[in-house]
Order: sequence, then C-alpha cells, then structure tokens
Amino acid sequence: MTAAPQGGGTSETPGLPRRLSLGGALGGLNAVGTLWTFALLLLINADVLGRFLLNSPIRGVPELVALSIVGIVFLQLPHTLRVGRMTRSDVFIGKLLAERPRLGAALDCAYDLIGVGLFALLVTATLPLFQRAWDEDLYVGAAGDFTAPEWPVKLIVVIGCAAAAVQYLVLAYAKAKAALSPGAPERARP
Repeated sequence: MTAAPQGGGTSETPGLPRRLSLGGALGGLNAVGTLWTFALLLLINADVLGRFLLNSPIRGVPELVALSIVGIVFLQLPHTLRVGRMTRSDVFIGKLLAERPRLGAALDCAYDLIGVGLFALLVTATLPLFQRAWDEDLYVGAAGDFTAPEWPVKLIVVIGCAAAAVQYLVLAYAKAKAALSPGAPERARP
C-alpha cells in the first residue's frame, strides 16, 4: 500500500484568501492536531518523569491520551485526504489511469463518492453521540480523582467527518470533470 496522490488537492478556491478557503480551513484543523500532538508528547513525558523521579504520576494522563488520539486523528484526516496522503493500494487504479485515463478518473470519482457517503453516514451516526454527551454531561475518568468531558472530542469527530465528506466531494467533482473531459481521450489498446 502506498500513499497515492489523489488529485484536486492543491487548487484553491478563486477569489478567496487562502485562510478563508477549504484548504486553509483544513490546514488549520491539521495545525491544531499537530499542536495537540506536541502537547500530548509533553504531557506523556512529564508523566513518565513524574513516575520515575518523584514516584508521583500526573492524574488522568491515560484518559487524556485515549481522548486525544481520537481527536487528533479526526482533526488531521481531512487535510491528509486533501494533500493525497491517504493510504491506499494504487496498483490497479494507477495502471488504469495510465492506460485509460477517463475510465480511471470515473472509477476514482466513484471511490470519492463512496467516501462522501461514508463520512456523511459517520456524521449522522456521531451527531447523536455528541448531543448525548453534551446533554448528559458525560465524562471519562473517576469522580473525585480526574474527569474530562467527552463532548469536545465527539464534536471534533463530527467536524472532522463533515470536513472529510466535503473534501471527498471536491475530489469527486475534479475527477468527474476529468472523466468527462473531451480533451483526455482514451488510449487505444495495443
């Protein structure tokens, strides 16, 4: 499996400053995920040093790590998709794109439309979980020791899935244009 460029990931929306474009928004989510990863690294190291040197761990680190991993993944997933770094096997599609570009683009468009559907389904499945965590003030940890609310991570999952669905839609549009483009004739079979 390789990280295959999936096309359509570098163009910006005409007329919008970069920070207001889809790419800018996804880059911002990615940056937050990167900063969160760095903060998590510092927290884990502080916890390890506290355990080793002072025999006093930092409370709640396992719970924060569990929540953080989910949050970081969904913050960085849409940008990863945008820049063509989602892991996938491209042996078949790569050969098809080289030999029959329009057919390959059509198949790639179908793949992206399935991605739109999958992430839209994840949004609709996760939204009630977020609502429940918000309404019932759900938390992880042990009362009296350490607690952290669940709703921020559930909201991040909803936002990340929605952003991934939008990015898949942008990719599908670009590939549909390529598949329907008369300027990209199919290569004749040998």
